[in-house]
Amino acid sequence: MSADRNLGCRCGATRWTIATDVPGTHVECYCADCQTFLNHLKAPEYLDAAGGTELFQTLPHAIRFTAGDENLRLLRLSPKGLMRWYAGCCGTPIANTLTSPALPFVGAVLRPGQIGFGPVITHANVTSARGPIRQSGVLRAIIGVMWRAAAAKLTGRNRPNPFFASDGTPTVAPRTLTLAERDAARPRITG
Repeated sequence: MSADRNLGCRCGATRWTIATDVPGTHVECYCADCQTFLNHLKAPEYLDAAGGTELFQTLPHAIRFTAGDENLRLLRLSPKGLMRWYAGCCGTPIANTLTSPALPFVGAVLRPGQIGFGPVITHANVTSARGPIRQSGVLRAIIGVMWRAAAAKLTGRNRPNPFFASDGTPTVAPRTLTLAERDAARPRITG
């Protein structure tokens, strides 16, 4: 696996790195929510031709902002939805987290074909794909998330977390899309 895991936003103001010594799973998610998030940000270059979003599922402490962390913004598609983090300077997607740091997990959003994260081993939520995609590797991805989270909690490697403060609150206040905003960005599934 390549040592180059330096990522940045479209305008260059926000940069982050993902540690190479922390395990993770390279997945591709085709769910309508991931597509909605990227459509809302006007970031179609993060979707593949079938509407898939590549994610590197790892531990939050693996991500370190090297510039522009003041640009970090938080979006939720609904009041109970995932936390979807992005660079407010230019609308670049960064990562998805759960609503609390209790289960240490982050799904870093990657450009399709991003090098340095190994091969995609999971294709998930394919019913919202724009074309025939076979679901695969979902159990492996779930086991990976649970194993990494348990090991991190047992060893104390669940901190620091760049997305949540020590009291468990998000580092920035979330904004929840209105129903109209969410519907406007929703993918049109045909077939």
